[in-house]
Amino acid sequence: MPLNGKALMAEAVPMENRFTLKTIWVDGERFELEHFADLDREFSAHFEEMSDPTKDLPEPPLFGYLWPAAVGLAAYLQDGKISVQGQRVLEIGCGLALPSLLCSRLGAFVETMDHHPDVAALISRNCQRNRLPALPFHLTSFQNTKTILGPFDVIIGSDILYDPQSYPRLEQFIVQQAAQRCRIIIADPGRYAASKFGTLLKQKGLYALDKQKVPDHDQPIEIHRFELG
Repeated sequence: MPLNGKALMAEAVPMENRFTLKTIWVDGERFELEHFADLDREFSAHFEEMSDPTKDLPEPPLFGYLWPAAVGLAAYLQDGKISVQGQRVLEIGCGLALPSLLCSRLGAFVETMDHHPDVAALISRNCQRNRLPALPFHLTSFQNTKTILGPFDVIIGSDILYDPQSYPRLEQFIVQQAAQRCRIIIADPGRYAASKFGTLLKQKGLYALDKQKVPDHDQPIEIHRFELG
């Protein structure tokens, strides 16, 4: 059990050349996640591919690392501040999808999406490891104006506010996928521009900013919560 009752990361156990297995506790809930064994190695390989003019530009390997904002989002959801049981949930830019795995365990009907093609297989393996049903995965980006997946009762995301120029399109995408009554929960590590996100969403409903502490992370994770309808 975790010592502090919050999210705790155990020692990683070597699995194979690319991935290791890590045990994560989120308020008493135990998860096993495959993640990159060496993030620096992944980025080195990525930049080597970028230098090859015969190859299509690959997506950065951001998906295979457990970022603090994802842990904070999972802890926030586990704290019961909102109920997801029986709700249709979409995680945008899911990566390892820890928040989605938690929502599934809490009884939600969860779908995931990310723009990196390697995410689908990783989520499938992590679902199996945690004895959870397979989560539908959509290989797409919120930048794709043709993507229609909703309607969803809850839309979540973590560490997706790194590019302020993308905020208007991200907000439009969320509105397109949202049910008439929808809760949107976006976790961010505290980027300088994140406070500018939500202009359109605030016009359509309520907004609150919460804080979620995460072990081994100096600053609390910012939780941007919107309620539409």
